[in-house]
Amino acid sequence: MTDTPKQHLRMEHMVSLHYSEELTPLLCRFGDNLMAGKLIGHRGSSGMVYMPPKGYDPMTLDPTTDADEVEISDHGTLTGFTIITPVQYYGQQETKPFVYASVLLDGASMPTGGQDIMNIDHADLRVGLRVKAVWKPAEERTTAGLSNRGWAGLDGVIEGFEPNGEADAPEKVKGFL
Repeated sequence: MTDTPKQHLRMEHMVSLHYSEELTPLLCRFGDNLMAGKLIGHRGSSGMVYMPPKGYDPMTLDPTTDADEVEISDHGTLTGFTIITPVQYYGQQETKPFVYASVLLDGASMPTGGQDIMNIDHADLRVGLRVKAVWKPAEERTTAGLSNRGWAGLDGVIEGFEPNGEADAPEKVKGFL
Protein backbone atom coordinates (compact mmCIF):
# COMPACT_ATOMS: atom_id res chain seq x y z
CA MET A 1 0.00 0.00 0.00
CA THR A 2 1.47 3.29 -1.02
CA ASP A 3 1.02 6.47 0.87
CA THR A 4 -0.73 8.99 -1.29
CA PRO A 5 -1.09 12.54 -0.18
CA LYS A 6 -4.59 13.50 0.93
CA GLN A 7 -6.38 15.73 -1.45
CA HIS A 8 -8.31 18.64 0.02
CA LEU A 9 -11.11 20.06 -1.99
CA ARG A 10 -12.00 23.69 -1.71
CA MET A 11 -15.20 25.22 -2.94
CA GLU A 12 -15.27 28.90 -3.75
CA HIS A 13 -19.02 29.43 -3.72
CA MET A 14 -21.36 30.97 -1.20
CA VAL A 15 -23.59 28.30 0.29
CA SER A 16 -26.62 28.84 2.44
CA LEU A 17 -29.19 26.62 3.99
CA HIS A 18 -32.74 27.83 4.52
CA TYR A 19 -35.10 25.84 6.63
CA SER A 20 -38.31 26.41 8.43
CA GLU A 21 -40.12 24.57 11.12
CA GLU A 22 -43.61 24.84 12.44
CA LEU A 23 -44.01 26.36 15.87
CA THR A 24 -45.17 24.04 18.60
CA PRO A 25 -48.88 24.38 19.42
CA LEU A 26 -47.85 25.98 22.72
CA LEU A 27 -45.82 28.68 20.97
CA CYS A 28 -48.61 29.23 18.43
CA ARG A 29 -50.96 29.96 21.35
CA PHE A 30 -48.32 32.22 22.91
CA GLY A 31 -47.97 34.08 19.59
CA ASP A 32 -51.73 34.45 19.20
CA ASN A 33 -51.86 35.99 22.67
CA LEU A 34 -48.98 38.34 21.83
CA MET A 35 -50.87 39.54 18.78
CA ALA A 36 -53.88 40.20 21.04
CA GLY A 37 -51.74 42.22 23.46
CA LYS A 38 -51.53 39.56 26.18
CA LEU A 39 -48.52 37.92 27.77
CA ILE A 40 -48.94 34.35 29.01
CA GLY A 41 -46.76 31.89 30.85
CA HIS A 42 -47.07 28.56 32.62
CA ARG A 43 -46.84 27.95 36.35
CA GLY A 44 -44.75 24.84 36.88
CA SER A 45 -44.88 22.36 39.75
CA SER A 46 -42.01 24.30 41.38
CA GLY A 47 -44.37 27.30 41.63
CA MET A 48 -42.29 29.38 39.21
CA VAL A 49 -43.96 31.04 36.21
CA TYR A 50 -42.12 30.88 32.90
CA MET A 51 -42.72 33.12 29.93
CA PRO A 52 -42.79 32.05 27.20
CA PRO A 53 -44.27 28.77 28.41
CA LYS A 54 -42.08 25.77 27.71
CA GLY A 55 -44.55 22.93 28.23
CA TYR A 56 -42.63 21.77 31.27
CA ASP A 57 -41.15 23.15 34.48
CA PRO A 58 -37.39 23.56 33.88
CA MET A 59 -36.73 23.05 37.61
CA THR A 60 -38.58 19.75 38.01
CA LEU A 61 -39.05 18.64 34.37
CA ASP A 62 -42.73 18.03 35.15
CA PRO A 63 -44.98 18.74 32.16
CA THR A 64 -47.32 21.73 32.12
CA THR A 65 -50.64 22.03 30.32
CA ASP A 66 -53.17 24.70 29.40
CA ALA A 67 -54.48 24.36 32.96
CA ASP A 68 -51.17 25.86 34.16
CA GLU A 69 -51.51 28.96 31.99
CA VAL A 70 -51.36 32.33 33.73
CA GLU A 71 -51.58 35.83 32.34
CA ILE A 72 -48.55 37.99 33.05
CA SER A 73 -48.73 41.74 33.44
CA ASP A 74 -47.06 44.05 30.93
CA HIS A 75 -45.77 46.08 33.91
CA GLY A 76 -42.58 45.10 35.65
CA THR A 77 -39.31 46.04 37.31
CA LEU A 78 -35.98 46.89 35.73
CA THR A 79 -33.54 44.31 37.15
CA GLY A 80 -30.44 45.23 35.15
CA PHE A 81 -29.43 47.32 32.15
CA THR A 82 -26.61 48.24 29.81
CA ILE A 83 -26.22 51.58 28.06
CA ILE A 84 -24.79 50.88 24.62
CA THR A 85 -22.92 53.58 22.70
CA PRO A 86 -22.85 52.44 19.07
CA VAL A 87 -19.54 52.23 17.28
CA GLN A 88 -20.07 53.46 13.76
CA TYR A 89 -19.37 50.96 11.02
CA TYR A 90 -20.86 50.23 7.63
CA GLY A 91 -24.49 49.19 8.05
CA GLN A 92 -24.81 50.42 11.64
CA GLN A 93 -28.28 51.90 12.05
CA GLU A 94 -28.10 53.13 15.64
CA THR A 95 -26.35 56.45 16.07
CA LYS A 96 -27.33 57.46 19.60
CA PRO A 97 -26.70 55.55 22.85
CA PHE A 98 -29.52 53.15 23.72
CA VAL A 99 -30.42 50.81 26.54
CA TYR A 100 -30.95 47.06 26.65
CA ALA A 101 -32.37 45.81 29.88
CA SER A 102 -33.79 42.90 31.80
CA VAL A 103 -37.35 43.38 33.00
CA LEU A 104 -39.01 41.18 35.61
CA LEU A 105 -42.66 41.31 34.57
CA ASP A 106 -45.25 41.17 37.35
CA GLY A 107 -46.41 37.57 37.59
CA ALA A 108 -43.28 36.05 35.99
CA SER A 109 -40.48 34.37 37.90
CA MET A 110 -37.62 35.18 35.55
CA PRO A 111 -36.64 38.47 33.89
CA THR A 112 -37.01 38.93 30.16
CA GLY A 113 -33.71 40.16 28.72
CA GLY A 114 -32.79 42.32 25.75
CA GLN A 115 -35.60 44.84 26.17
CA ASP A 116 -35.39 48.43 24.97
CA ILE A 117 -35.95 51.10 27.60
CA MET A 118 -37.33 54.33 26.24
CA ASN A 119 -38.68 57.75 27.23
CA ILE A 120 -36.25 58.24 30.11
CA ASP A 121 -32.89 59.97 30.39
CA HIS A 122 -30.14 57.40 30.79
CA ALA A 123 -28.88 59.18 33.93
CA ASP A 124 -32.25 58.40 35.58
CA LEU A 125 -32.10 54.64 34.98
CA ARG A 126 -31.79 52.45 38.05
CA VAL A 127 -32.40 48.90 39.15
CA GLY A 128 -35.86 48.78 40.71
CA LEU A 129 -37.41 51.28 38.28
CA ARG A 130 -41.02 50.33 37.55
CA VAL A 131 -41.78 50.13 33.83
CA LYS A 132 -44.61 49.27 31.46
CA ALA A 133 -44.66 47.87 27.94
CA VAL A 134 -45.25 50.19 25.00
CA TRP A 135 -47.20 47.95 22.62
CA LYS A 136 -46.97 48.43 18.89
CA PRO A 137 -50.28 49.25 17.19
CA ALA A 138 -52.20 46.02 16.48
CA GLU A 139 -51.74 46.39 12.71
CA GLU A 140 -47.93 46.59 13.09
CA ARG A 141 -47.49 43.58 15.38
CA THR A 142 -45.74 40.48 14.14
CA THR A 143 -44.59 37.19 15.60
CA ALA A 144 -41.99 36.70 12.86
CA GLY A 145 -39.18 36.55 15.46
CA LEU A 146 -40.84 33.80 17.46
CA SER A 147 -39.12 30.43 17.16
CA ASN A 148 -38.87 27.07 18.86
CA ARG A 149 -35.19 27.80 19.43
CA GLY A 150 -35.14 31.31 20.83
CA TRP A 151 -36.59 33.93 23.08
CA ALA A 152 -40.11 35.18 23.22
CA GLY A 153 -40.08 37.39 20.14
CA LEU A 154 -41.44 40.35 22.11
CA ASP A 155 -39.72 42.84 19.81
CA GLY A 156 -42.33 42.16 17.14
CA VAL A 157 -45.17 43.31 19.39
CA ILE A 158 -43.60 45.62 21.98
CA GLU A 159 -41.65 48.77 21.06
CA GLY A 160 -39.93 48.82 24.43
CA PHE A 161 -40.57 49.67 28.06
CA GLU A 162 -40.96 53.07 29.67
CA PRO A 163 -41.33 54.28 33.27
CA ASN A 164 -44.87 53.77 34.53
CA GLY A 165 -44.79 56.39 37.31
CA GLU A 166 -44.99 53.89 40.19
CA ALA A 167 -42.58 54.01 43.11
CA ASP A 168 -39.45 51.89 42.72
CA ALA A 169 -39.75 48.21 43.58
CA PRO A 170 -39.00 47.14 47.14
CA GLU A 171 -35.49 45.90 47.99
CA LYS A 172 -36.50 42.21 47.86
CA VAL A 173 -37.37 42.58 44.16
CA LYS A 174 -34.27 44.68 43.45
CA GLY A 175 -32.16 41.89 44.90
CA PHE A 176 -33.85 39.32 42.68
CA LEU A 177 -30.63 38.50 40.83
